[in-house]
Amino acid sequence: MASWPTLRHWRSLIVRVVVATGVAWMLATAPLPLVPSHVWVAYVQVPLVVFVLICYIGKLLIDTFYYDHYKP
Repeated sequence: MASWPTLRHWRSLIVRVVVATGVAWMLATAPLPLVPSHVWVAYVQVPLVVFVLICYIGKLLIDTFYYDHYKP
């Protein structure tokens, strides 16, 4: 069983989550092409970005809490 995360692990986790959230915000608010054939992108862009963000944050939490080899 892994030991409890140290302050260094928590800091690293918080920084990575903030950076990932910033990147997700930039991708979710990126301007869309004005070509009519790309209208479906507006319905897929934000849900896809949010899904990837949630998966990435989940991976960060698992790495922080359960793996001793995690070194930021």
